[in-house]
Parts: sequence; C-alpha cells; structure tokens
Amino acid sequence: MSICSSFLGLYIFIEIKTWSQYREYEKTPFPFPSTPYQPPSSYNSSDIIASALTSITNSPIITYYEYLSRKDNDKGIYEELKFQTFYKAYLSGGIISSHNKHHDDNKNVSPFNVYIESLTGTKLLIQNLNSDITVQELKERILENGIVNDTTSQRLVFNGQRLINSNELRNYNISHNNIIYLDIRSYYDDEGSNHNNIIKYLNSDFSNSDSILQFSKMKNHKNYKCDWMRILLSTTKEIKLIKSWPNSFHGTSTRNAKRIADDGFIHSKGYKFNFGHGIFTTPDINLAASYAHTFIFNGSKYLVLFQNRVNPKSLIKIPRGKGGKYWVSPSVDDVKPYALLIKKIGYCG
Repeated sequence: MSICSSFLGLYIFIEIKTWSQYREYEKTPFPFPSTPYQPPSSYNSSDIIASALTSITNSPIITYYEYLSRKDNDKGIYEELKFQTFYKAYLSGGIISSHNKHHDDNKNVSPFNVYIESLTGTKLLIQNLNSDITVQELKERILENGIVNDTTSQRLVFNGQRLINSNELRNYNISHNNIIYLDIRSYYDDEGSNHNNIIKYLNSDFSNSDSILQFSKMKNHKNYKCDWMRILLSTTKEIKLIKSWPNSFHGTSTRNAKRIADDGFIHSKGYKFNFGHGIFTTPDINLAASYAHTFIFNGSKYLVLFQNRVNPKSLIKIPRGKGGKYWVSPSVDDVKPYALLIKKIGYCG
C-alpha cells in the first residue's frame, strides 16, 4: 500500500510540475531564461529549434544549456541571438511589380544616416551616406567600426531583401534612419581556415508541455504522417495586441529556385501599390510548406515555417479578395512572429 501511495504521489507531482511549466511559459515574456545547468530532455524543443535556426542561417546556433556547458578552455566567441531581429533579417521580401523601376529622384538627396543592427543586438549608426553608395561600400563603412573583421562575412538585409554588393542603396529605397539588419556569418577561406567563428546561443529553452506532448504523439503513431508542432513565440500580452490581425505563414527557402517573394512578384503584375518593396507571406500553410526550409535532426528530416500575424490595415491580397494566395505587407514591422512550426517529413514512428 505504501509503495502505491508513493507512486501516486510522484505521478501527481510530475503532472502538476508539467502544467505549472506550461502556465509559466504562457505568462513569461519571450525570450525567458533557461533553468541554469538543467540538461535538456532527448526531445526538448530547444534542441530542434537550435538545429532549425542553424540550418536557416548556415551558422552555428546552440541552446542555452550548451552555452552554459562549454569547456573552460573554449576560446569561441559566444553571443546571444535576438530572435526578433533574426526574424526580421530572414523574412522574404522583394520589389513590387508596379514599382520595379528604380527612382532617380533620390539621386541628389542630402546625406542620410542608417542604423545597423546585428542578430545579437549590437547597434551601430552609419552617417553621411547617399543613394549612390554601393552595398560593398556600406560594408566597408561597417568594417571601420570594428564589429566585424571583414566584408565577406556580412549578410545585410533591408525590408526582407538581401543586399547585393554591386547594387547601390537607391536600388532598395534605403533612406534616412532606416534599419539594416546584419548577420555575421562564419566562412572558410581557400586554405580551409574558419573566419568569424561566432556562435550564437538561445537564451530560452522554448520547452513547454505542448511541444513535448506532440513529440511523444508523433512517436506513438507509426501509421500516420506527422503533424506540425507549434511553439509559441509571442507573449500573452503581445497576442492580445495583435489578436485581431489575420494569420499567415512564411517559408525562408525556395521552390523551383524561387523564394516566396519571387513568385509573389510574378503574381503581383498588374496590381498597383503605393510602396516599392514588400514582405510576402501566405494564408495557405500548404503553399508556405513548399517554401519551407528543411533540416536534419536526430537523423530525420524536418520542415520549418513561421506563423505570423499581419497588419490588416496595410495588407494587400493577391489575387484580391478571400482567395488571395500571396499576401503583401509594406514593412517588416507589419508582420509579427507568432509561432514557429516544425514538422517531421514522412511517417512518424
């Protein structure tokens, strides 16, 4: 009898602890600190998220536990990943059809300043620029400020578009006080030496009972295709603020060598917009899945998508009406991250 009572008490304790963690996850601002020195479970959501983001950025991203567990003689450079900045840097945007010609009226505009923001939160002001300056020249100005060792490792993004070295700033309608996002990436030279070995870490374990439960469910159903696992990224307060905004989905990879922004541009021909660049998302999760990034985790292949809330006041649907497959928003600030969606490819077993 005493053994049964002890077992029952332990079971109730585990259930209460799991539920408490879930409630805490809902109420705690994102990102929240991990519990120090607590080893993750074999299916902890932080592990799979780190793997997904590593694949998207092509740079190492580790969990908070891995960061705390590094060796004393480890000489690597570790910086905390700011997820909101990462999200804005990897949204897919592009030129809008009716504004596909570059404007020459910016040619003689007075000098302007821009802000550079890295994925780890470093902010930098670059002054006295003009629209004739190339992206390569901008990278050299960033180099002068000492936050990066060269121009090769710099990936610059403005309003969902990756900046090409040979292009001028006018090509992207960059103007005064705009924010340009910087991802400093590791690369290998011709001699095999690794440059800018910066390792980003998540200061959140993203663990909650929902994600662990769904992993368990996937393992127990051998004859069913896996479903999407959703990990909330917004706080309860943020969700209330954007609750009335419609849901959309976004994939960061390509379909037939085209991004969602490239295909959205093709479908936007014939439409008129009052902005030159836009962020493309879709309300169709199956369409978004065709642009989903794939990655390997524990020997299995997965897809990763972002679920967003988009500002309805600035949203344009293509084609018009309820059947619009491609949604266009004028700015990264009109698209808010809501959840990360991860799905195992094939059957779960």
